[in-house]
Amino acid sequence: MKIYTQYVLPHVAPYFATRQRRIAGLVSVATLAIFGALLGVLQYTRWNSYDWPTPFHFPSMLMAVALSMFGLCGSVTVVVAEVAVRAAVRNNGDLEPARRWMAIAVTSWFLFLFLEVVEWVHLVYVEQLGPTTQFGSVFLALTGFHYFAATCCMVWLGIAAARVEKRDLLAPALYSHLLNLWWIVIVVTVYFPNADLRGI
Repeated sequence: MKIYTQYVLPHVAPYFATRQRRIAGLVSVATLAIFGALLGVLQYTRWNSYDWPTPFHFPSMLMAVALSMFGLCGSVTVVVAEVAVRAAVRNNGDLEPARRWMAIAVTSWFLFLFLEVVEWVHLVYVEQLGPTTQFGSVFLALTGFHYFAATCCMVWLGIAAARVEKRDLLAPALYSHLLNLWWIVIVVTVYFPNADLRGI
């Protein structure tokens, strides 16, 4: 107990210091629960399917990497903006750099969402794996919920960007980190096992 109070608690407590951060934590737990359930459904469907497709080729893997990079950029720039706000408030400095970093974060998540739609169009119309197929239904449900969560995160970041000096930027940053972790899990557990790279 002494180790927890001396070493663990001081590092964990700041992430629950405000109401917004606690709400972000609760939303993150609920999001993870739904994500885990959808991922379980996808794996169960795969194990019980006799004709499971491998629709992801080299361009799709490049798309997955690009999506990961935009998501990571969105998360990192929010943290940079939060540090810039704290420095500006402490030194009575200019908040414009923080607003610019937040604008980059919002733009990064917007590009992520755009590319995810492009990936859906490719899956449905090129690979012919729409929502009426086994793979398409579970994959679109899994990535569709991520799309919804990422849209909410982008809106949250946009609201925070309007008044960076009044908002708790760490709260949406934590949720943004969760979405990035979630996407990386999707890439590792969905894209890689269902990839066909023989045509490279």
